[in-house]
Order: sequence, then structure tokens, then C-alpha cells
Amino acid sequence: MSRLALRSVMFALVSIPLCALSVSASTVNETSVSGGDFSGDWQNFSIIESGATTVNGIWNGGGDHDFLAFTSLATGAQTVTLSFSPIGPQGYSYSAGGSVLWKTSPLQYSAWEGTTLGNVNFNHGNQSTSQTLSLALDETFGGALYLQLYNNNGTLQYSISAPGNALGPASGSGDPLVAAVPLPSAALLMFGGLAALLSFGVNRRRSA
Repeated sequence: MSRLALRSVMFALVSIPLCALSVSASTVNETSVSGGDFSGDWQNFSIIESGATTVNGIWNGGGDHDFLAFTSLATGAQTVTLSFSPIGPQGYSYSAGGSVLWKTSPLQYSAWEGTTLGNVNFNHGNQSTSQTLSLALDETFGGALYLQLYNNNGTLQYSISAPGNALGPASGSGDPLVAAVPLPSAALLMFGGLAALLSFGVNRRRSA
């Protein structure tokens, strides 16, 4: 096998599985997680792994609380944005809302620890416009964020944008953020094939 052909095969084996892994990890949907629901237990947050920059969820009615932990955000100043909206057109009696709290460490004593980020409230008259809450973290932020989403009444959908949770070096550090996602078996087989090709090329050069 020529050196040029060997390089081409190496590129194909390495680039394809890694690209597929990073793209598939960019969004987390509540309907796709185990049980179809984020944790409602303030002592057991749902962990959002590194690489997921968008999180989509649903409030299904009063008392449907969601507890989400981003434990691998980049350190330093950044903004996390939460956008809320009704699920399709609603009737005249529609009413829905809730509140969001946040903390940079796990809750210790109650579900209501943390700082209030804001409230959202919808009715028939304002349902056509989404409502957004933005959390501006400063340069002292250490990389862990615990969000408490409390649904007071009604059904809503929400989307959380966290660009700082993308795979890559954390600010101020050369160490990559690694998602806790197992490498697919197909990728492992490809890397095994890559090793075999490299060994084959070396042996041919030695025998020449």
C-alpha cells in the first residue's frame, strides 16, 4: 500500500466516527432520556454531559419540576439562556408559568436554595411571544451550574442554550472537556483497523 493511500485510509477511519459522535451529542431532549422525564428530585439532578449545548424540555402541568446540572461548562464569563413558549396555540382560558432558580453547587438542605433567575407567565393574550431568562455568569464562574425549573401551572416547553458546554478546551486551560459518552463499538473496530494498517505499512517498509 502506498504512503498516500495509507494516509487517505487513516483520515477516513479517524474523522468519520468522531464527527458523528460530536454532532449527536449537541442536543438533549427530555422526551429521549430514560423514562421520558428529567429528574424532579432536588437531591438527584439530571446531569447534562459535556457536548450538549441545547437542552429541550417540557413542563406538563403544576408541580412538574425539572432539576438540571451542567457540571462541565467552561470556566469564566458566559451566558446561559432559557426560552419558554406554549406548546401550540392555546384557548382563552390558557394560563401557564413558573420560576427558575440557580446555584453553582449542589442543593444541601431544601429544594428552594439558590438565587432566583426570574419568572415566566403566559395567558391567551401573550402566548404568541416567547419569554426568555438570561443568566450572565462572571469571570469567577467555576464550571458547575445547577438549574431548578419550577412549574407552577399549565404546560410549557423550554429550550436552554449553553454554548459553554460545547466539547473543547475550557477557558484558561488546555485540557479538553470530555463527554461521558462511550465510544461506539463501530469506532473501536475502525481504530483497530487503523492500527493494523499502520503495522502493515511499517512491516512492508522494513522488508523492502
